[in-house]
Amino acid sequence: MDDLLAAVLGPGARTAGALPGDGGATVRAGTGPAGERLVVKSAPVGVAPDLLRAAHAQEAAREAGVPVPRTVAARVVGGTQVHVTEHVAGRPWAEVHPRVGDHEQRAVLAELTDVLARLRRVAQPGFGDLGAPPAPEHDALPARTRRRVPAGWRRDAAERALDRHGALLDGRGGAVLVHGDLHHANVLVRPGSAGWRLAAVLDWDSAWAGPADADAARAALWDGMPGSPADADADDRAALQQLLWCLEYADDGPRHRADTARLAARLGVPV
Repeated sequence: MDDLLAAVLGPGARTAGALPGDGGATVRAGTGPAGERLVVKSAPVGVAPDLLRAAHAQEAAREAGVPVPRTVAARVVGGTQVHVTEHVAGRPWAEVHPRVGDHEQRAVLAELTDVLARLRRVAQPGFGDLGAPPAPEHDALPARTRRRVPAGWRRDAAERALDRHGALLDGRGGAVLVHGDLHHANVLVRPGSAGWRLAAVLDWDSAWAGPADADAARAALWDGMPGSPADADADDRAALQQLLWCLEYADDGPRHRADTARLAARLGVPV
């Protein structure tokens, strides 16, 4: 890894300890030639995630005013994808939000609501993978679901949900930049004179050209994020987005099982 990073950044660049990450890429701390702190993601070419596509999405979000880590380099070296970003100081909102007061909660939620609005303004030519030929939503979302939901009962349930509610995939609002994995562990906050505030939105590996309501619907499943799981009770599209996300993950925790069962029942999908 040190040789790989040196090939990207030059002599003196080094990797250090492993960092958390479960999206298929190897994630390590690093330092640049001048000693600057970095985060280094790598993955073989042809294996998900597509790190160069993630770098492109992150830059598009930055240009829209979303706080994200600065990309230092994004290249393929010897059959390996490498995405190097600056290290952003802060703590995951998942750890912080249960212990802060209402005022700070509202301030961070307002910043995240602004993030959702800014992403909805980054229009895409059609639905699907960023940079791929654009497609209608009723083709792109099922194709994405089949790639991401594990085979077995989860994929069977996802197919039933899409078959039953496919008429909802009407492309309303057009395609926009969608983070695709916007939950409270991918939100970094740091303290300031006015309390905890948003520092960066991390992990753009799941980004795609999707519907404008996708990030908001899925974020609402998580504590400390804009919206509420109850929002899906009055909106079949939101419930469908949430159920598809639940089915992506083989999580046997009681909260995840309850969310999956509630949404499946709401949509009339046996699981």
